[in-house]
Amino acid sequence: MTELEALLGGIVSEPLEETRWLVLADWLESNDDPRRGELIRLHRKLLATCCEPEAHPERKAWQARVVELIGVGVRLCLPQREVVLTDGGLITFSYIPPGTFLMGGNVTDDEKPVHKVTLTKGFYLGVHPVTQALWKAVMGKAPSHFKGEARPVEQVSWTDCQKFCKKLSKSLKGLGKVGLPTESEWEYACRAGATSDFHFGDVITTDFANYDGNHVWNDSPKGKYRETTTDVGSFPANPWGLYDMHGNVWEWCEDWYESYPPSDQADPKGSANGDYRMLRGGSWDYVPVNCRAACRDKFSPAYSYFNVGFRVCFRPD
Repeated sequence: MTELEALLGGIVSEPLEETRWLVLADWLESNDDPRRGELIRLHRKLLATCCEPEAHPERKAWQARVVELIGVGVRLCLPQREVVLTDGGLITFSYIPPGTFLMGGNVTDDEKPVHKVTLTKGFYLGVHPVTQALWKAVMGKAPSHFKGEARPVEQVSWTDCQKFCKKLSKSLKGLGKVGLPTESEWEYACRAGATSDFHFGDVITTDFANYDGNHVWNDSPKGKYRETTTDVGSFPANPWGLYDMHGNVWEWCEDWYESYPPSDQADPKGSANGDYRMLRGGSWDYVPVNCRAACRDKFSPAYSYFNVGFRVCFRPD
């Protein structure tokens, strides 16, 4: 085990111990690229202040610098796990540590009220939506309308995703149960400390995500309408190394739909039953307002379409 691997392993074992993150930043500044250490420090500041953003006007400058560093190719340094399937498929997961954030927004009634959510346990989330290549490796045949091994699988229902997760879990014994993220886990992971509409700010362009660029949101300019999915990872990641959290395909979440409660929550999992399952993130054929971190959509578990996909997570045993 290298010194860097040991530092990352220590973060997973004690993710709430802030000193471990700072030691990692120090190590990167001395032994690697100082900008990687700067990126960690700025991200930790965003996470520490995300529940009281009004009290920290400097957050916008921190966020802008994070976006700049990632945009010029500074490599993220965070705990990740690569899992190789028996038939050659590969999944990379980023570790999302426990924490507290403000969930929801003020654009539609569905996303109100903004409320504080605490996730008490860390989890691993796929850095990409499940690709057609990965679906084929697990299920044998991909159902997608837009063909491409590196494109997200689509035309999959929530029920189809459950079958995929069950089969994948059996092949990854000892890793933990593979499943869909909860809606709160998804939004927490998407925001990565941001309180803005998108993890990169309040303005979106088609250089940052795949959506219908004929439409605008806030001060965003018009851009491309690609009219198709794009290869996963074609746009900059967020500070947790997650790609395509805005646009490309809607992503199924585990929860049944329910309205948000007015009080703070810990580890919410949605209603115990219902008619609709939740989706997040927007897609290639939706307008930018639907790609916001707070935006919610819901469909029957049997629904499938060529703008709907998913990503998987696992919680260590």
